[in-house]
Amino acid sequence: MNWLAIVVTVTFVVVIALVAMCSVQHHLDAKADRLRRGSEEERQMAHDLDEISRKMDQGRYSPF
Repeated sequence: MNWLAIVVTVTFVVVIALVAMCSVQHHLDAKADRLRRGSEEERQMAHDLDEISRKMDQGRYSPF
């Protein structure tokens, strides 16, 4: 019975980490979309946010 509690806990933590990572990516993408309509400096910031989001997709900023 103890191993079942460990498996459930680990699964819960992994799911929460994945949801958090997806939420951060969505936030970065949404902010980049808003910044693309701004000044040159804001467009550069949008490019930087896109780069961070792309690296997250590639697993470079993965929590695992």
